[in-house]
Amino acid sequence: MPQPLLSHGVSANQAEPDLDLSTVEAEVAAAIRARDYGDLHLLGHGEISIVLAWPAQQPQSAIKRVPPFRNAAEAQRYVDACEGFFALLRAAGVSLWPTTLHTLQRADGRAVVYHRQPIADVAQLGTNVLRSTEPADTHPLLDAIVEAAERVCTPTVGFDCQMANWLWDGTTATQLDFTSPFTLTDTRDDLTYDSKAFLQEYPVALRPYLKRELTRLIQRYTTAEGALADMVSNMLKEGLDDWVDPAIRAINGRLGTSLRRETAQQMLDEDRKFMPVVLKMKKSQRWWLQHTGRQYEALLPERTTYER
Repeated sequence: MPQPLLSHGVSANQAEPDLDLSTVEAEVAAAIRARDYGDLHLLGHGEISIVLAWPAQQPQSAIKRVPPFRNAAEAQRYVDACEGFFALLRAAGVSLWPTTLHTLQRADGRAVVYHRQPIADVAQLGTNVLRSTEPADTHPLLDAIVEAAERVCTPTVGFDCQMANWLWDGTTATQLDFTSPFTLTDTRDDLTYDSKAFLQEYPVALRPYLKRELTRLIQRYTTAEGALADMVSNMLKEGLDDWVDPAIRAINGRLGTSLRRETAQQMLDEDRKFMPVVLKMKKSQRWWLQHTGRQYEALLPERTTYER
């Protein structure tokens, strides 16, 4: 039988009810096989992970599943990278949403890591905060994100600080998304944890190419200017056009850069072409494995956030 391993506290500050990882994994595996969410309660998704409310009928937590690692040791390396990333964010003065990491040792020897969080108030998501606010010359949420990126980014630490990754309660910007800590090795050519676990979702022949491309994308986030340009690009994607110029002014005023709307639009155009192709690669790998009697390991969205 699958066995839960140690649960790791990562900025958790409240008691949580028990999480039956074996039941969660069984229901997720059934949904993967059926290519249908079924009774699962989907809260949202990005380009890498899907967020589920658990339990589906009476949700108490938001959970995110990371693709299985080959063994418990590799899962632990990922957990260590997450904990190190949390420490970096705390040291930079970034407020973190309470999160715990839970590892399940499966009967096949693989180990699955789940992130667990309280369910956030959707009205406090950064994108929704700006949508519900009259555009102005600036906003304290924008200022807080720009300052956080300036403190966090280094040549080996990237920061995905897009607006949808933040909560804003009127006084504090709180980072929400931690499933993919962008921590690179000293050579900057790989993650500090096993990237094979994430690449297994794609056809084998394409994995070397995708590893280079995804590493290149992560490197974009290792400078404040690059991370914040990506934030502006995502604001365009989210229809926050009226807030783009205030965001650019906040970025350039703080960093002394010369970011332009055209640059962010070009990034969006490139991602809008690349990300749907990536999802198609995942779906082709799922089809191949399932039609040859093997197991695919990821719950996929129907479309990317670039195709809404």
